[in-house]
Amino acid sequence: MVQQDENSRSASVAGSDINDFAANNSVKTLPEDDYITNHHACSSSADQITEECEERKAPDRGWGWFVVLGGFLVHFIMGGFERSSGVMYLQLLSRYNRSATATAWVLSIFSTLRLLLGPLASAMCNRFSCRFVVMIGAGISALGVLISGFVPAISYMYLTYGVLCGLGRALVYTPSVVAVGYYFNKRRGIAVGISTSGVGFGCFLFPPVIELFFNYYGYSGTFLILAAIISNFFVCGALFRPLELQWKLMEYDRRKKKVTIARESLLDSKIVRKIEKNTSVEDNEHIESQNMSVFKRKLSKIKLAFKSAHTPQTKKPLLEFALFKNFAFCALCMQIFLFTLSINITSLFLPALAKEKGVSNLQGAYLVSILGICDALCRIVVSSFLDLKRVKPYRLFIYNVVMFLTAIVSILLPSMTSFTQFAIVCGLYGMLSGTYISQKSVVIVDVVGVASLSSAFGFLMVAQGLSNLTGSTVGGMFKDFLGTYDWAFYFAAIGIVSGGLAMATGNIWLYRKKRRENHAERNNLN
Repeated sequence: MVQQDENSRSASVAGSDINDFAANNSVKTLPEDDYITNHHACSSSADQITEECEERKAPDRGWGWFVVLGGFLVHFIMGGFERSSGVMYLQLLSRYNRSATATAWVLSIFSTLRLLLGPLASAMCNRFSCRFVVMIGAGISALGVLISGFVPAISYMYLTYGVLCGLGRALVYTPSVVAVGYYFNKRRGIAVGISTSGVGFGCFLFPPVIELFFNYYGYSGTFLILAAIISNFFVCGALFRPLELQWKLMEYDRRKKKVTIARESLLDSKIVRKIEKNTSVEDNEHIESQNMSVFKRKLSKIKLAFKSAHTPQTKKPLLEFALFKNFAFCALCMQIFLFTLSINITSLFLPALAKEKGVSNLQGAYLVSILGICDALCRIVVSSFLDLKRVKPYRLFIYNVVMFLTAIVSILLPSMTSFTQFAIVCGLYGMLSGTYISQKSVVIVDVVGVASLSSAFGFLMVAQGLSNLTGSTVGGMFKDFLGTYDWAFYFAAIGIVSGGLAMATGNIWLYRKKRRENHAERNNLN
């Protein structure tokens, strides 16, 4: 009898503990940006609503940092290729002996398609997953670079290096930015800053190394090595675990923890067994798969690994064209278009400008490296600063001021006459451009919200791609018709100032809109 009384008391205590646990885990209201998908997609059961809604927020931790690592590696490789375009430009001029405009078109198509096809990559991310899209892009990019090392004329380079590599990089770049934005909310600024800082480190390392590759291994040998390097995008894609899979793994860990707590509390064996029934995430799937073939079970696991983060109840349109009703977003697109003129012209024609002023080819590659390392360091430092609670409200204003400062530095570049002078100005330019680029996706969220990040980023890539196409072509025309690269940089500075004014207009509109909404909300409360 005493034994039974003790057991009954233990069971009652266990029951009350479970009730207390359920009461303390009621659904809480979370900030809107914490949710990646609509929380109404959760099941109707009260317990399942609590569990699933809590998991549908941005993790802000754990595997998210491996996603940041994948994004860093993508930006490291891609940024290295992008910022080495000046070195590639001189090599193409030497090999094919064509005009500056015709040669610049190869690199222009290469950069432009990566951006113009941003909406395609965004639509594929909404339909499939970031991991799947990156894997496809990695294969296309590696193939394009490999073939480019053996083409006999520059006209073929338009197709192999321009179209194939541009398409592949588009399918890699957009998912690498979007995935980081999905995994983080409170730490989004620093996460994006670390991820995009790979561009600066790639810019520091790649130009002189590629220049040495061309000197030691020749033209075709260098492209073979570059194809092997770009194949590392497959590794990056593997790190972009779909959020749907991440939520299921987090749910599995939480249920395992419940079993551990139950055992430590010496609950009745029946209660432990009841909880264990819900421990595995794939219990229901496992029961159904008993009669399935081994091939089908393996196929279902592969589908889960590449599954989109959007559940059937929360499927979004492939592209959200309604974003263009937002004037601030339209102003942001215009600003991106105009500012990219400077970024593209500087990375493409900086070594050529320095050579025109008496600086050697290798020193010109070092200038790009100096710009890159200052870019990388500033991305991390400034991202941490702009993530501070007191600074966040002024992020758009700081972003706008940086543009005008960049214009001043761009005007100074053609006036430099020695390597030391170029190095100082390039360092300043790298710091400012790093601040600008690292906050691009964060500013997008500030303007349109995280739910529209994928589509908005794709549209901005189109604006950036059109700017790339215009900038490099116009820069080459300045050289062909005026005989100097100076006016290309002056043209870029005018574009930056115009972009800053466009964004200032959008910021004023957004500020007035938010003030009206806050005023209306206060009136409703009163």
